Amino acid sequence: MEYNYVYSIICLASSILVLSLSLLGRVHYKSTSYSKPFSYLMLFSGIYTFGYGFEIIKGDPSWIFFWLRVEYVGISFIAACWLWLSMDFTKKDKYLKLPFFVLIFGVSMFFLISVLTNSLHHLFYSYIKIIDSGYFKLADLGKGPLYIAHSVWLFICFIISSIMYILYYLRSTTILKKQAAIMVIISIEIIISSVFDLSGFAPWGVSVDIGPMIITANGCICAYIIFKAGILNISPIAREKVFESMREGVIVTDLNGVIADFNPAAQYFLPKLSKKWIGERLLNIVPQFEKYTDDYGPLEIEPFVLEDKNEIEYYEIRQVPVMVNTDKRIGTAWYMKQITGQYKLVERLKEYAEIDELTGIFNRRKWTEMAENEMKRANRYKKTFSIMLIDIDYFKRVNDTMGHEIGDKVLANITNTISNVLRSSDIFGRLGGEEFAIIFPETNKEEVSKISERLLEEISNNIMVFEAKKFTVTISAGVSVCENGSNISLEELLRKADEGLYKAKNNGRNRVCFT
Repeated sequence: MEYNYVYSIICLASSILVLSLSLLGRVHYKSTSYSKPFSYLMLFSGIYTFGYGFEIIKGDPSWIFFWLRVEYVGISFIAACWLWLSMDFTKKDKYLKLPFFVLIFGVSMFFLISVLTNSLHHLFYSYIKIIDSGYFKLADLGKGPLYIAHSVWLFICFIISSIMYILYYLRSTTILKKQAAIMVIISIEIIISSVFDLSGFAPWGVSVDIGPMIITANGCICAYIIFKAGILNISPIAREKVFESMREGVIVTDLNGVIADFNPAAQYFLPKLSKKWIGERLLNIVPQFEKYTDDYGPLEIEPFVLEDKNEIEYYEIRQVPVMVNTDKRIGTAWYMKQITGQYKLVERLKEYAEIDELTGIFNRRKWTEMAENEMKRANRYKKTFSIMLIDIDYFKRVNDTMGHEIGDKVLANITNTISNVLRSSDIFGRLGGEEFAIIFPETNKEEVSKISERLLEEISNNIMVFEAKKFTVTISAGVSVCENGSNISLEELLRKADEGLYKAKNNGRNRVCFT
């Protein structure tokens, strides 16, 4: 068996593989930022492997030196491309400027020229001879000072890259940890092979180049990364970019509620959040999240509230299951979204929908809703409560003689006067026009009578001045009392209170009548 042909075929197959990967990287130039250095790395590696595959076919010095120069068109630039890829992959973009490329490719070009002109100075290879002590004839190359310098250059580039990959692995999110780990392995593997080469250790003698085998192995690893781990797949990169830059805070926990990861925005929402929290149960650190563990609708739970420098901010907390293959849950993503503006707007809209614009008290719809709720509570716990209907006496005369603008001011003034008399538990609303209604929770007839007397006194003594005119108004009111939670309807109570109001007006106004 002619082993040189077997090894040559392996090298040529390897070159086809890595050149294919180079083409694949070229296709993905726009998909991910580091596909360009990856593509060039595979291109120069393919040239190197291709050249070595032809070098070992014949044991002729002139043949070997020709293909050796072809190899160095690739070898000279491998370290530069690997360093470029490492800088790009580990997010050292700020260093990828023109001076950086001039330096690394300038050094690479220097070593390439040194090989191409070796016959003039013999500083790269001091001699070339053929040895036949192994399975096939190999070139024994004398290592000149420039060869040693080139090997050191390779070694330094891969050491720097390994350090960057290791540091990146330690600080990277879980999304890219697998890719970073694989790149660390490749870097260390290349360093070990470089040490073997410099030390003269090789499986078939000192002159055999194990580089093509390393290229083949790394080509397979890179193929795995591309098609399995997804280095050239935009998906994990997009996830990381979105995860790191999104405005919403995200905390990822496992099935036991233990923190696995979080993005920078989460630290804005929870300033004390740090890497020390990873491995701790989220609810032990932020127990306020407990109320968000159950499914709920957007209007069924109050927002998460934080106070910062006397400012109150509101956040929506949502849980999204982290799934594998759509059927297996492996954790939970907690989303924290600031909704301060939205929350205040909703509250303002609610206020507009519930508050009478002129008087600032509840409107008819909201007052009716609260009255029904109070009736249900009173019926459940057998409590007594009362309802009062109020009408301003001769209010039409105020509008007709002084105008509707003054009439509105009178309504606002009367509302303030009544509000100052009422208790905090009483529910005051405007039903329309000059008509008002009050709910007195857990208040019987005797207690409402005392409040009524104060209302009549305060309003009749309230002297209003508009446009240099002084005047007073009075009110009439009717009260209905629901004793011990009887099952009477709100409509019936209002009808009875309205009968009392009608009676008060017929009996001379400025009075309260009970029914």
